Amino acid sequence: MNLDWTRLKAVVLESDDWGLCAWSPDEQAYRVLADAPAFRTDTGRRYAGSTLESADDVRQLGATLLEFRGGDGFPPAWQANTIVAAPDYSKLLPPLFPAEELPLLELPVLPSRWKRPGMWDEVARARESGVWWPELHGLHHIPERAWITALRRGVSDARRAHEHESPVCLAVEASGEYDPSEPRDVRRRNLQRSVEVFTRLFGRPPGSLCPPDYRWDEDLEADAETAGVTTFQGHGEQHGHKFPRLRRTMLRWRWPTASGKRFYMPPRIAFEPSNVERIGQNSLIDHTHRTVRNSWRRAQPAVVSSHRLNYAHLEGERSARGRGMLRDLLKRMVEDGAVFLVDAEVRQLHDRNWSVREIGKRGALVRYHGVPRDPIRFAAPNGTRSATLRESRGPDDADVKLDGGQVTARLNVGEYLVEWGT
Repeated sequence: MNLDWTRLKAVVLESDDWGLCAWSPDEQAYRVLADAPAFRTDTGRRYAGSTLESADDVRQLGATLLEFRGGDGFPPAWQANTIVAAPDYSKLLPPLFPAEELPLLELPVLPSRWKRPGMWDEVARARESGVWWPELHGLHHIPERAWITALRRGVSDARRAHEHESPVCLAVEASGEYDPSEPRDVRRRNLQRSVEVFTRLFGRPPGSLCPPDYRWDEDLEADAETAGVTTFQGHGEQHGHKFPRLRRTMLRWRWPTASGKRFYMPPRIAFEPSNVERIGQNSLIDHTHRTVRNSWRRAQPAVVSSHRLNYAHLEGERSARGRGMLRDLLKRMVEDGAVFLVDAEVRQLHDRNWSVREIGKRGALVRYHGVPRDPIRFAAPNGTRSATLRESRGPDDADVKLDGGQVTARLNVGEYLVEWGT
């Protein structure tokens, strides 16, 4: 039984940079660094006020998502592609910056100027409500060797940003954490550590990876596969290809795209309210909505990309505007009957016609598009004593049983919330 993606009307909300300690930690750094070279570029003018999310940023974005229910009756899931570590500036000392490798603080520990009281608690609450789904973006987002080299050589913009606990400088902006110009052993080490930290933070391994700045090569994919990550985001935006627009168009029409164990999500649809001054609010919403519908017509999920700076900014009105525009876009998609998935669900549905996504600690959302009542099996969390169908969007004769830590479910086509008893 093959899944009909045209009828499903799937949307994946991918959002990069959560957990990233860049660009500016606070308003003082925002003002002082405004005339630095990297901050004066087109990208810099957009991103200069981008900052680590606060507890209120996460709370308000979660509340916005909870205003809506998709065609399956469940709220949109925000796939927060997360950076899991930051430089430990207390150990990265001028003038020699003597560390053999970049000293790091792992989330939820943060550098002094990046402290965000209550932020991590709000992330946990949003995960429990089912609207926040972390995936892996990288270890620290920084081309490590390029940055340390610039600091040691005394490059003025690198040193100046470092004084304000920001890594942003021209050397960093010209590369990326997994850029091929970075040493292979450094990239491999950072990727492996990022997977380990992510798994420790969120209690599960990452289901997909979006390499920072879309800069990576075949070696990075091989290292990710070795680490157990085989689903990749941003394939259509990958840096370094000739004729990028033609390549994106071809990939849109060729999806699903896979190579061995590797699976590539469709090219992204950019939804960036921070660009609204240039293209207009209504024009952006109209264009994004139209492109989402075109994805459905091509029988593929619509992957909408919306970076953190639209919802976590030192100028609070920008964050409010981003949430408002997101609300307008979600309303249109919900009226169309959109169903909101994450990468892991897309991959599972493609591979086997059913998927499982945890909803905090309380249960799991099961989507079934296979032969009615054919048994499926999946693991329950450790310590689970019972499994109960709490909500469903399918016929009433479905059932689940728990035996030896394994759930056996006989379901009809639809969506089901399985609740755990402990």
